[in-house]
Amino acid sequence: MVSLKYRPDIDGLRAVAVLGVVIYHAFPWMLPGGFTGVDIFFVISGYLISGILYKGHSTGNFSFKEFYARRIRRLFPALITVLLLCLAYGWLILLPDEFHQLGKHVAAGTLFIQNLIFWQESGYFDTAATLKPLLHLWSLAVEEQFYIFFPPLLLVIWKRKWPLVAIMGALMITTFILNVVMSVQNSTTDFFLTPYRAWEFLGGSLLAWWHYDKGHEDELPSYREAFSWMGVLLLGLGMACVHTGDAYPGWRALLPVTGTLMLMEGGAGTGVSGAWVNRKILSHTAVVWIGLISYPLYLFHWPVLSFVHIVKGENPNPGYMLMALLVGFMLTVLTYYFIEKKIRHHKSVWTVPALVVAFLLVGGMGLLAWVGVISACYSSPRMKVINTVIQEKNMLTGWRQVKLKNGFCIDKVGGNGPQTLFFGDSNMQQYCPRIRELLKDNRSEERGAISIGEGGIVPIRHVTLNHSPECGKMFEAFEQQLLADPKIDRVVIVARWSFYFEKGSRWKVDDEYPIGQSPGKEKAFDQLEKTFRRLHELGKKVTLVLMIPTGQQLDPKSNFTRRFSGIKTRDQGVLTKEEFLRENGAVLREIATLAKDNGAEVIDPMDYLCKNGICIAEDEGRVPIRFDDAHLRPGYVKEHVHYLDRTVEP
Repeated sequence: MVSLKYRPDIDGLRAVAVLGVVIYHAFPWMLPGGFTGVDIFFVISGYLISGILYKGHSTGNFSFKEFYARRIRRLFPALITVLLLCLAYGWLILLPDEFHQLGKHVAAGTLFIQNLIFWQESGYFDTAATLKPLLHLWSLAVEEQFYIFFPPLLLVIWKRKWPLVAIMGALMITTFILNVVMSVQNSTTDFFLTPYRAWEFLGGSLLAWWHYDKGHEDELPSYREAFSWMGVLLLGLGMACVHTGDAYPGWRALLPVTGTLMLMEGGAGTGVSGAWVNRKILSHTAVVWIGLISYPLYLFHWPVLSFVHIVKGENPNPGYMLMALLVGFMLTVLTYYFIEKKIRHHKSVWTVPALVVAFLLVGGMGLLAWVGVISACYSSPRMKVINTVIQEKNMLTGWRQVKLKNGFCIDKVGGNGPQTLFFGDSNMQQYCPRIRELLKDNRSEERGAISIGEGGIVPIRHVTLNHSPECGKMFEAFEQQLLADPKIDRVVIVARWSFYFEKGSRWKVDDEYPIGQSPGKEKAFDQLEKTFRRLHELGKKVTLVLMIPTGQQLDPKSNFTRRFSGIKTRDQGVLTKEEFLRENGAVLREIATLAKDNGAEVIDPMDYLCKNGICIAEDEGRVPIRFDDAHLRPGYVKEHVHYLDRTVEP
């Protein structure tokens, strides 16, 4: 196997990458673009693996067997440790459905397909990112998928004597363009899937060709000092100016990718010949040491932070986050010195086979947890009821999905006669099981329904979140159906209204004015009024539905409290109608008045979901009527929610 010249500044770059990611995950306000550290890792990976491949090809002694054996020795010891510890601690503090999902992610982790799993799971009702202890392994999956496909591709190019640089350059440009296009069309796909990240690895690979194949590694061109400082500037801009919610990777990933390439070029031949930044800062002993432990540090930092979020909620005390980082750092050091280094350099021929077997056994344990053979620690009969309820989220079962030209999907049910159009967010979609139940047996000439909605999208024109193109697409679909289908005679608009108008709301009118304060609120109300007027001009009967009571006391999971030592039962308390209205009533009254003044009927779910001043949390059988704090579960809606029936009556 080929040995490459060691460059301490590359370990220094690893330190920059991992510290950026860790700081961002713990305290995102401190480094809003710290997640771009992952892109730095991708470029470094492309550079190092290609260097091994180029030198192996030039000397004629490259071995796929030895190459992948080294990858196993490098990756498996720390990864096995993290997966086992997460599974063990998850067994103690997770609810059954959460433990099943963790088992699924552990199993996926041993197949390096986590990015595909998380991409598939993404959606409005997906578990929050901070509550997935193994979410960060998506990047490891992308890296390993590149390692699987790239070496054989190079081998084919060499054997057929195709133009290496031309092919790799074309692939890099093509995948970059695909990435930019996909960042606009579907940012989740662009973020998670390897084909849209390949250009980052290929950039590092081309730099490796320049150094190792063309022999420019030890040269001392005058531009290297400037390159190095420019690289520092680009990395700094990426970590400071790229924000969560921006279309990413997209073109913005050019900042960390180009910055990393320039720094690696600037540090080529690090020693007397490398640039000052590379020699004095990135090659400093302390920085290099962090780079050396960067892999286990990356593996451990996210699970410990995630478990803090699971136990302490969305915004835990910063002290808990600091303690979590300290625990993660201690686990990192112990793993690096007592597990990773010892196993990685062990000379036994059985080391690799033993690691593979252990890895598969861990994956098997994850699989058993996923299918329920291994259950979470706390699995009482009451817990099983709660577990069933919180997984009941399939609102659109039985509806026919239709994809429009702009890519937005609408759903239909019932006959082809007069149509009721339901328009809104996930609070609208929660009523779909009842609508289907009423219309599913309708004959062709009888009434049908159309659902146009998306979780987190306000049914108010020009109101968006993080420049999301889906907001505009949803209104395009709304307008298209109104104009194209004259059978639409009723329109029902539903949303979790007060949630969007809370102080500090991130939803904005024209991507500029937050609707949680003036003048954004007034502008949003103006747009809503225009919608009512337009529907009235078109001769549609309009119904506005206010929001259902929401609150932590109504969340099924409020039956339990979590501690770092496990789960305990508790009295969930009650939510009074007065308490709910004290926080949300002002906005709801304004919206109701606006609707009535423009000829719309108003339905208030609280008239049906509150009894004797108390908001209902459970049905007569003590089964929660919601699957989270803000949505009714489909089974309850189907059987018990009658207040929208008149919108689809003959």
